[in-house]
Amino acid sequence: MSSVKPFTPENVRHYPKVELHCHLDGSISLSAIRQMAAVTNSPLPADDADLRQLVTAPLETTSLIDYLQRFQVVTDLMQTPEQLLIAGYDMVQTAAEDGLIYLEARFAPAIFTAQGLTVKEAIAATLDGLHAGTREFGIPVNAIVCAMRDQPLADCIAVFKTAADFADQGVVGLDFAGDEANHPAIDLAPAVKAGLATGLPFTLHAGEAGPVDNVAVSLTLGARRIGHGVHMSGFPATINQAKRAGATIEMCPTSNVQTKAVADYAAFPLAEFLSAGLKVTLNTDDRTVSDVTLTSEIMRMHDEFGLNWSLLEQLTLNAIDGAFLNDPAKEKLRERVRAAASTVSQA
Repeated sequence: MSSVKPFTPENVRHYPKVELHCHLDGSISLSAIRQMAAVTNSPLPADDADLRQLVTAPLETTSLIDYLQRFQVVTDLMQTPEQLLIAGYDMVQTAAEDGLIYLEARFAPAIFTAQGLTVKEAIAATLDGLHAGTREFGIPVNAIVCAMRDQPLADCIAVFKTAADFADQGVVGLDFAGDEANHPAIDLAPAVKAGLATGLPFTLHAGEAGPVDNVAVSLTLGARRIGHGVHMSGFPATINQAKRAGATIEMCPTSNVQTKAVADYAAFPLAEFLSAGLKVTLNTDDRTVSDVTLTSEIMRMHDEFGLNWSLLEQLTLNAIDGAFLNDPAKEKLRERVRAAASTVSQA
């Protein structure tokens, strides 16, 4: 006789999870935002409901650009080392509360330089916060450094080269974030090549606000992971290209509904991509801006597509396989996931 543990939010929260696509500036808790504001005596709404409305995007957001406007309040408070320390620490605390056993946090340090910090100082302070969180909560967290698509390529290359100086301090990968629709992947090619020359691997936002072509170009440029990639839906040639490349697909359901990358949850191509054999993972993208946790995203996919314990194990192992980690570290994570999987369905 076998018993299967109920697939409930509480049980899913306790299941060991891995997240590869989570933006720091979109994932800071309201209490940490208030701490960051206190550093510079910056005014914020007194009521948490009003603050949440400022920093959270509704489901009926009109586009990626509309969605990205929600970040401004927070990034204005990410301009000093102390503020970045608070932000990094908070992200690890939130991950711990959500049952994560590994997280790759991504951020664009150039956004943190408006008040005089250098890119190097911004990366160092953010890493200090992430490492402090790891010491406190015991969750290994590494960083992916992003350049912004709308910035001059020379500046983006400089960001990547500076990031590579921290390769032994927790920076494990590079990315391009921002306005994909107006800055296609092909335009980023020189910077991606320069970034790859540092030895760090790439994950690239592609096929979110822009067409499937951006996914194909990103894979051709050498990206090992694709952020979002939903516009591969209905394009088997590009799906096959991603599959042949062994690329990991970092899917973010609620964010995609908000930015109109997909029409609604029912149109989210999770089942299509899994059936095609893609290495799919589930992620939050922006915990605060989208008002989600990884647990809530998994439950949403359970409700929409019947995601169960077996599939959650597969998705989690996919995330471990795609993580920018060495093999011994990956194997330790796999052991924890397999142990948990054996307890949710026992003979």
